[in-house]
Amino acid sequence: MKNNASNSFMLMAIFFLFLNLANSQNPKKILTLGDSNGAFTYGWVYQLQKMLPNDLIFNTSTPGNTVGFDNLDQSKLNTLKNLDKYLSTAQDSLEHIDYILIMLGTNDAKYIFRHRQKEVYNNMQTLISKLKDFSYQSKSKPKIIIISPPPFGDNQVLDEKYKGGSKRIKHTVKFFKQIAKKNNCGFVNLYKELKHSFMNYSKDGIHLNEEGQKIIAKKVLQRTMNLN
Repeated sequence: MKNNASNSFMLMAIFFLFLNLANSQNPKKILTLGDSNGAFTYGWVYQLQKMLPNDLIFNTSTPGNTVGFDNLDQSKLNTLKNLDKYLSTAQDSLEHIDYILIMLGTNDAKYIFRHRQKEVYNNMQTLISKLKDFSYQSKSKPKIIIISPPPFGDNQVLDEKYKGGSKRIKHTVKFFKQIAKKNNCGFVNLYKELKHSFMNYSKDGIHLNEEGQKIIAKKVLQRTMNLN
């Protein structure tokens, strides 16, 4: 068993060594759109940057962010309303964008939006369309990857504003998978990956701890590499 673990560790180390060598010669420019799980100082974007030290990531993740709702009555938490600003600022900073990683949907499943869930699908489709239609400086358009929101915990651990979210987030993931396929986007199914182990990485049933954030980053990295 020790030999198998040691071999696995060595293979992983060799993989990241070659990955970093390749990236140093052709660094990727990445824009991330996300919420609090991406905004944390230990969040998945930070973990991804550690795995891709030679690449550049422009992170717009904001706690409370939604795909297309004015969460807490704040337009700054509506990604659709701020998308042009995000894209323009990221492009000015990065010069060009190779990948756009989207991890949104958790806040769209809040209790207050329970009667507006059909809008979530339409909002995400609009978001993808705007990303595809944006006037990029580079000849090639960025690859878009939709990362599903993770599961919710059970009601007994959730704050009131997220009550009943487990069922809503399940439908959100289904919608996002359909949109990814329809629009030829990459898709990372975190919901499926974490469905049976989520509470091992979360105290409040919404936010993941550092180990959980590392899992997200590894899955995103695998999917990104598959698209190269």
